Amino acid sequence: MHYSDILIIGGGPAAMVAAGTARQYYPEKSVTVLKKTKDSLVPCGIPYVFGPLLQSVEDDMIPCGEMAAKMGTTLIVEEVVDIDFEAKSVMGKSGETYGYDKLIIATGSVPKIPHQIENHDADGVFFVPKEPDYIRRMHEAVEKMKKIVVVGTGFIGIEIANELCDAGKDVALVGSRLLKHSFDSEMSAFMEEIVKRKGIRHYLDRRTCKIETDKNGRAVGVLFEDGEKVACDGVILATGYRPNTELARRTGLSMRQFDTIYVDEYMRTTRPDVFAVGDCAEKRHFITKRGIPVMLASTATAEARIAVTNLYSINLVKSFSGTIAIFSTVIGDTCFGSAGITEEDAKKEKISILSSFVTVPDKHPARLPGSHKQALKLTASRSTGQVIGAQVVGGIDIGEMINMLGTIIENRMTVFDLLGLQVATHPLLTSAPTTYPIVVAAQNIASRFIGEKGQ
Repeated sequence: MHYSDILIIGGGPAAMVAAGTARQYYPEKSVTVLKKTKDSLVPCGIPYVFGPLLQSVEDDMIPCGEMAAKMGTTLIVEEVVDIDFEAKSVMGKSGETYGYDKLIIATGSVPKIPHQIENHDADGVFFVPKEPDYIRRMHEAVEKMKKIVVVGTGFIGIEIANELCDAGKDVALVGSRLLKHSFDSEMSAFMEEIVKRKGIRHYLDRRTCKIETDKNGRAVGVLFEDGEKVACDGVILATGYRPNTELARRTGLSMRQFDTIYVDEYMRTTRPDVFAVGDCAEKRHFITKRGIPVMLASTATAEARIAVTNLYSINLVKSFSGTIAIFSTVIGDTCFGSAGITEEDAKKEKISILSSFVTVPDKHPARLPGSHKQALKLTASRSTGQVIGAQVVGGIDIGEMINMLGTIIENRMTVFDLLGLQVATHPLLTSAPTTYPIVVAAQNIASRFIGEKGQ
């Protein structure tokens, strides 16, 4: 039997961050990672393999072996097939067993298979798993295609459609309003316009019921429920992901909504000395405290750090109190960011809110070269003024602006706190100090808040 003080199952961002953090916090402990393949893909980089930004799948690879060696951890290529919690050991597919003192499960997620779509497994139909060999085969096949239908309007679907379009493909995108779970309609409208301008055909709110095939069983089109058909050379089903929790369920770990592993705020499961982090672990929304099916590398790595911090004793400095659900993406030259809860979801949860929508140029004066319109929507609690949601559309600088807004939400700041927000501004880098969008939106809400309280 192999033994390690800290044993980690999985090979994605959460597993690697857990390993690195464990070596940093507990240098006297042995740390071992068990994963199915030696190297991994950057999950969020997969769409860019299919466009002009990355030349090959290898350009998106994480050299996990090299990283493990630099960190002083042991990486073993082994698929875990069983866990014996009483004996504190796991069994690999090879038949080897691995003992542990502390176990961290970080098995990630796998694509959802839309079994309701007939012929979803036909030749020329692909999903988007985080498996290098599969993505290599998919990349080779897609390069030969001219007309491609992408089913799914979440981040992966939109980003793949955009990259295929930039690579000169004829692209159709099928699904609901773009990024409807992360952006309100007035923010999604910016993305809808960009997609239309690029020539990507968006079949809005159309339900795919069948993949049409030729006599050889190869995909040649997509059939909607209303009978309309869209011809193509191939189909990409970017229909979301589900937690990879078959192992956890089979070994008797307590499961929760969305087929996730139950964890508390310290990322502990119901079994002693066993933690779970990343896409396989339960997620609770920071604002509503309800379970949500959010899967983000930023959330996963934050959970990994929290788990390791509390591995041997409860560290009251930090626990994980819920996911902010913070996202960002780029379509063309326009960036989109979202954090917290949307206005639409807040209303569904019966949260009384105030919101403000502002647009300003991201440079001052606006006639400076490269100036981009910046739109920001801020949502706050009507009763307290606490900021609970933010959405931004604009130039590349919004990538860090949405991170700042996420920090504002996580620290439960109010719009009144933001009135005194001190920021560095520069004509070439930011909007004007007189119209800095976060402050302007906060002031708009604060004035309404004070007006209502004064009545």
